[in-house]
Amino acid sequence: MAFKSVCIVGPGAIGGMLAVLLTRAGYRVSALARPARANAIQQRGLTLHTGDQSCFARPIVATEASELGQHDLVVVTLKGGALRSLASEIAALCGPNTPVVFLMNGIPWWFFDGFGGALDGTRLQSLDPDGALARVIPKNRIVWGVINCVVGEVDGEIVHQSMQQIELGRPDGRMDGLEEIAEVFRGGGYKTDAFPRIRNNIWVKLQANVTMNPVSALTMSTLDKVLTDPFALELVIAIAQEVRTVGAKLGLEVGGDPAERLRAIGPKLNASKTSMLYDAERGRPFELESLMAALIEIGERLRLPMPQTRAVYGLARLRSAAQQVP
Repeated sequence: MAFKSVCIVGPGAIGGMLAVLLTRAGYRVSALARPARANAIQQRGLTLHTGDQSCFARPIVATEASELGQHDLVVVTLKGGALRSLASEIAALCGPNTPVVFLMNGIPWWFFDGFGGALDGTRLQSLDPDGALARVIPKNRIVWGVINCVVGEVDGEIVHQSMQQIELGRPDGRMDGLEEIAEVFRGGGYKTDAFPRIRNNIWVKLQANVTMNPVSALTMSTLDKVLTDPFALELVIAIAQEVRTVGAKLGLEVGGDPAERLRAIGPKLNASKTSMLYDAERGRPFELESLMAALIEIGERLRLPMPQTRAVYGLARLRSAAQQVP
């Protein structure tokens, strides 16, 4: 199908950048946002700085789906903790044939649907305890997108630091329609490819998120500092190995031992901030459910010890609760 209208659900740094670039590419872009964010966009629009260029867009923005109507394509860029509260709103943005692309970090609620083996059909209590997401969002609409893009907000403006890549796939491995969706993102400048086994891509990204994000937020340090401090690096490697062990037990493609790779990339990194570090600086809650709680739940089901991951999760959960701005 030809996509003309796109709705971004959660126009934060990732979603805001996407809204600007797709507007520039000629799509009719709207955004569903919380009241404070919607008000800010209505007043100031969205400004994106990438390299030596600056782009501006003022998408239509609303706080309720009923104000926006149905779209050809819906792209969800929420933090995991916000998804359940907005699931019905996402459904209201869809027409009969509207795909929903989730550009989100971590493990999705549908991860074990059609997975096979002993965990086939397992509902992850940390992500969808009452099954609401599975009921409200039809599985045949879901397209999962693993996004690699370092972008944040500085003084109310979006700053793109590095990477602009999206990997798309469906829970059931179907490839139909993915190329047309990929073309939308390519129009915005994203290197976009489709994969039949998106769970492998999800797990590769998870290994990076679980190791880097909470450690950077707990230490208030950029990635170059985390990976060049020998003691912090030791912890990061231990967590990465635990995540890799869980993935291997599930039968996923997890790559080689992460120690050599992590030791090699540290000296090459610039002072990049993780999304969780941005949240720590602003007193926002951390995105822990899909990144860490679900991972630990899977580890428990597989009876795999994850002492370092569990310890960092406990610390990050306490820090997140303590720092939130009323």
